[in-house]
Amino acid sequence: MGNKNTNLQAAKKAKDDEFYTTYETIEKEVLHYKEQFKGKTVLCNCDDPFESNFCRFFLRNFNSLGLQRLICTSYKSSKVIATQINLFDDESKPLCPENGYVLDVTYVCDGNVELSDEYVTLFLQQNRIIKRLKGDGDFRSPECIRYLKEADIVVTNPPFSLFKEIVSEIMKYKKNFLLIGNQNALTYKEIFPLLQNNEVWTGYQFGEMKFRVPQSSEPRSTRYWVDESGQKWRSLGNAMWLTNLDNDRRHIELPLTKKYDPKEHPKYDNYDAIHIKTINDIPCDYAGIMAVPITIVNRYNSEQFEIVGEANHGSDNEYDLFKPTINGKEVFKRILIKNKKLNTPKIEEFRILDLFSGAGGMSYGMEKNPHFKTAVALDFNEKALETFKYNMPNTETVSGDITDCAVRRRIIELSKEKAVNMIIGGPPCQGFSLKGKKLGLDDPRNFLFNEYLNIVAELQPEVFVIENVKALLSTSAGWFKNQIIEKVKQMGYFVSYGVLTASDFGVPQTRQRAIFICSKHREISLPIPTCDTVVTVRDAIFDLSYLNSGEGDFEQDYITEPTSEYQRMMRQGSTKLYNHKASNHAEIAIKKLQMIPPECGKEFLPQELTGNQQFSGTWGRLKWDIASPTIDTRFDASSNGTNNHPYLHRAITPREAARIQSFDDRFVFIGSKVYIRTQIGNAVPPLMAKAIADKIYDDLGEK
Repeated sequence: MGNKNTNLQAAKKAKDDEFYTTYETIEKEVLHYKEQFKGKTVLCNCDDPFESNFCRFFLRNFNSLGLQRLICTSYKSSKVIATQINLFDDESKPLCPENGYVLDVTYVCDGNVELSDEYVTLFLQQNRIIKRLKGDGDFRSPECIRYLKEADIVVTNPPFSLFKEIVSEIMKYKKNFLLIGNQNALTYKEIFPLLQNNEVWTGYQFGEMKFRVPQSSEPRSTRYWVDESGQKWRSLGNAMWLTNLDNDRRHIELPLTKKYDPKEHPKYDNYDAIHIKTINDIPCDYAGIMAVPITIVNRYNSEQFEIVGEANHGSDNEYDLFKPTINGKEVFKRILIKNKKLNTPKIEEFRILDLFSGAGGMSYGMEKNPHFKTAVALDFNEKALETFKYNMPNTETVSGDITDCAVRRRIIELSKEKAVNMIIGGPPCQGFSLKGKKLGLDDPRNFLFNEYLNIVAELQPEVFVIENVKALLSTSAGWFKNQIIEKVKQMGYFVSYGVLTASDFGVPQTRQRAIFICSKHREISLPIPTCDTVVTVRDAIFDLSYLNSGEGDFEQDYITEPTSEYQRMMRQGSTKLYNHKASNHAEIAIKKLQMIPPECGKEFLPQELTGNQQFSGTWGRLKWDIASPTIDTRFDASSNGTNNHPYLHRAITPREAARIQSFDDRFVFIGSKVYIRTQIGNAVPPLMAKAIADKIYDDLGEK
């Protein structure tokens, strides 16, 4: 703590930022949250308790607020300790500025009325409930962190130079708070994302506040005075309360009366956003990004606006998207917002460009909504595109590398020619690993991801969808996810994201994918589950349970009747059964499967036959009455994972795997088995893709 003490004192000395809040300022704010304090433990730290109005207020109102406990800690070297009342610690020693102290009470008196100053003074003097801390009282010390962990709500006025640090500590331990700070803190890289994500907001008092300051404070030419008692005072015009306690004012919609005028609302030199001089100048009819004064935070309603980012002057804040200049002249920093309430243009037909399309699971699923048509598809795998073209013949397919200039130009030309207004795809991002964090989206291994976003920037679709592995959202504590979100927002799009589980949408499989839905005009949330009961493996493939190893053919007649609603849905419109051919397993593989009872796994194999596979799922059989685990690209190998038929001595067939992926029987896979298994295993489940399309149409479609 030695270094921290030095830093703390240096900050105070350099910034002269000890401001002591008036009782009236505290009372005026806290009473708005009275119900939220009932039964709670309040911590006032980074303060000078016993002389502090925070301590005084909560002692006087301990009962009327219904508090359970009050903790007030002090930092050593206080400039005001023992200057108003004489107090002694629990060892009967007078308080002195060389120690940190703590007041910790759970009872003041009976009754629920506000107490007098005289009562509180006697309470403190007679009960000797003030204890000397072992440390110095720095809010970051282990001793004070322990008190923070025990608290429910932190209420204080920290030194402004340490504001971001105390907020970080409070958010780390997931506590509620009411803090006084300087409005400039709103654009700090530690604070701004909390505002953007609607985790913190301003309180009721925003602007002019007056504060007592220590006698050591230097006189100022403005906003400074000395009262008749000799007490020094300063006022700040840009003070604020910041909180994460809910309040009514943040739900009030800001009335907008102005209309967009290019002369009154000029665009910036280097960014597609308009400049707004004052909050009252926000136009009611502008759907794009607006750069408004930071005081918007005091009028911000997250249901009316979205915070996109900020425009500053070269800070190290990753949310700082550009330096605000108009005709070469710099303007003051701004917060970037979009209006969520505008009427969004309705789209009659969504014409899709499918990048990294594979065999087309995502397009095929989206086309199950009649308002979606895939106009162009790109993939470097020619065999996958053969399958795509066979099943969706009206799509223009392009085989090639997205990084090839000629291929990219061809894709953009075709998309413009066919009036593409939507892009979908799952760009690989091998660089999204712990080792890749240093470069992020600039990592060369993520070039395909950037190519996807570059094409979005070129075509400016109304909506685009990114799908990827679930781990993308959590790797490096979400750092890469945040990189993607910021890039998308910088392009001027709303974005929502999350993990979708295929079984929530009628797919008989627990596969999970990370999904980002990005829209130009409004935020589109991810679809909610569409089925109440899980579609099981039995529901999916029981009617196909008659082939043994090596049996079946590319095309054959149905020889059974459907036994579930899902099977009937899969068969609809199909006159033949395709791709239902079992792998021709080696004799030893069949013998092993014969040893494994229905719906069981390799635990029934003798030790000498389990092989070198390290994963518990190897040689596993599917279970009839639950959803399948994720189908991968090696589902036809009996030793690969839990891919074997529930009771037949073989791995599942391509058609059974396709059913589990929710491809209906009309979808035919073209190529040898090594290509087909890759096409199926890598696909987005069509029914999950349909749910995404349905949600997009509900929000943007022309009904």
